[in-house]
Amino acid sequence: MIEKIIVIAGVARSGTSWLGQIINSSPDAVYKFQPLFSYTFKNYLNHQSNKKNYTDFFERLFNSKDTFLDQSDKIEASLYPLFNKNKELKYLAFKENRYQYLFSKMLFSNPNLQMIGIVRHPCAVINSWLQNPKEFPIDSVIEKEWRFGHCKNQAKEENFFGFYKWREIANLYLDLQTKYKNQFYLVNYNKLTENTKQETEKIFSFLNLELTQQTTDFVKSSTSTHTDNPYSVFKDKKVKDKWKTELNKEIIDEIYLELEGTRLKQFLI
Repeated sequence: MIEKIIVIAGVARSGTSWLGQIINSSPDAVYKFQPLFSYTFKNYLNHQSNKKNYTDFFERLFNSKDTFLDQSDKIEASLYPLFNKNKELKYLAFKENRYQYLFSKMLFSNPNLQMIGIVRHPCAVINSWLQNPKEFPIDSVIEKEWRFGHCKNQAKEENFFGFYKWREIANLYLDLQTKYKNQFYLVNYNKLTENTKQETEKIFSFLNLELTQQTTDFVKSSTSTHTDNPYSVFKDKKVKDKWKTELNKEIIDEIYLELEGTRLKQFLI
């Protein structure tokens, strides 16, 4: 029986893979990668999904052995760690960058579900996206794409690339934090990077998860070693500020100008 469902949420390139592995370090949790993006669960949930649909989805996901969901290739390549698990698992955790229009109803329909939403500096998100050839189409023009992300979103409701989508999701998370105080926890990527141990303790306390040595060890190794691969969860703290020297200054200035005087300005710190 699944005692708790934990969703790790954020737009792409926000640190969700790293945060997901921090949660995955719990020996009591089954962890899955972007199930609604997988072939196994593609279109499994939609706007009309009800309580039974969600229950069926969570149960199937909990028992799935799909290699994409387990990200077996990244574990084999040492981009993700391999954690020890208890024989009896109690929690289902999964990360999702897409299909975020489902989150409000997902929280409302499932009181045993808790969500950790992470927001990263918008300039860092845009820069990380642009610097990744597998994420940013090679024939796309940065100046035309950074704002709307049409080349990646392709007019699909489930996709959230570009500055305007970052803004939409950051506002959504602030609203969810207010509406679902016991279910939704908002993480600032910069704070998690700068004070990983303390922020992890707060997250585990919110989720009522036991903080084991396995988590402590991963937190230490993931921030003290560096693998120069965009999908690795082992990064030094310098990655959070790379945008300052890599991203076009005109784009930076426009982002700051648009967020000035709004509640989203807090994510520029």
